Amino acid sequence: MAVSEPAGSSVGAATDVDLRRAPLADVLAIDFRTDRRDLWADEVAIWDRLLASWAGLDDAAWRLPGAAKSDAGGPDWSLHEHVAHVVDWLEIGRDYVERALATGEWPADDDFEGGDFDRFNESRRERYAPIAPAELRRRLVAARDALLPVARRLDPATIRSDAAWGWVYNVFHGHDLDHLRVLEPWADSLRARQVQNDPFGDPPQPHASNLTAAKAVFWVAEASVADLFRETVLALPDAAWTAAETTPGWTVADHVGHLAAWFEEAAGAIGEHRPGAPWRPLPPEGVDAWNAADAARRRGTPPETLRAAWEAGRDRLIGVVRAMPDDAWLDPEGFGWAYEDLHGHVRAHLAMIGPYAARARWPTG
Repeated sequence: MAVSEPAGSSVGAATDVDLRRAPLADVLAIDFRTDRRDLWADEVAIWDRLLASWAGLDDAAWRLPGAAKSDAGGPDWSLHEHVAHVVDWLEIGRDYVERALATGEWPADDDFEGGDFDRFNESRRERYAPIAPAELRRRLVAARDALLPVARRLDPATIRSDAAWGWVYNVFHGHDLDHLRVLEPWADSLRARQVQNDPFGDPPQPHASNLTAAKAVFWVAEASVADLFRETVLALPDAAWTAAETTPGWTVADHVGHLAAWFEEAAGAIGEHRPGAPWRPLPPEGVDAWNAADAARRRGTPPETLRAAWEAGRDRLIGVVRAMPDDAWLDPEGFGWAYEDLHGHVRAHLAMIGPYAARARWPTG
């Protein structure tokens, strides 16, 4: 896996560049091969940056094509396929590093489709297509965890040698950096769309002809979004809930309390509705004013209480949505109360909070 250093690199060791937070152009200008750098500390920082790149994106965003053109003439690549490709090479890397440790022999470019890596990578896309995004993320972590201790058995001089550098550095942070060129701007654009409730596909409103299937899709998507919200947001340490604003004027605590409040509002609207009657109107003072007043009223509530309110509100709303008659599912207003507050609203706030939640887990300084 041949790799070259950036042409005209002037940053050298660049020990003052924060690999997690600096502009990507500054990171790409670093000569990571110099012995003045801590290879494994660099790997950890760039790994953190890679994981943060997709923070807050739901399953539909992962599957959307358009992240990059295929270099081998196939369909456009998605975020899912980029990450699957990284997983693939981490797993391949474990095999060839173990072999190199045993024999001293490193692979040759010709071992991979005669050196045509674009064609090799294209040929392996389908094997990862059935894997759900959550499972792919777990497999990514597992593949790195399996390769790291093997690669750490190599001495630094061997890693920096001409024979090994492209195969060790490039399967770790070199590869991550190559993909971050694409994934950071792509993920930022997807988050902006998710905040605006773009479903990244067909509109979710069911029709009589597909109601049973649409309900099944609804519940699978809702569970996936809820699990990702727990993993990304609710699992944050308490200190991160109020340490800084995640969006202007709002902390994590504000966002979670706001979602819990709308779970309750939606459950009330659906539960009180009777066939043929109007649906509950939105707050007469306007949604923004209602939200601001509710957030102010909840400030100071401990994170533990907000977590419990989020879970209890979601459980209540799930109960009333499951009890909705088919006519309510087919009514745009009825479905709007169910979808917007149980699913669409959560994924929008997940996209708002995701980047902050990822950075909150990084070391300071």
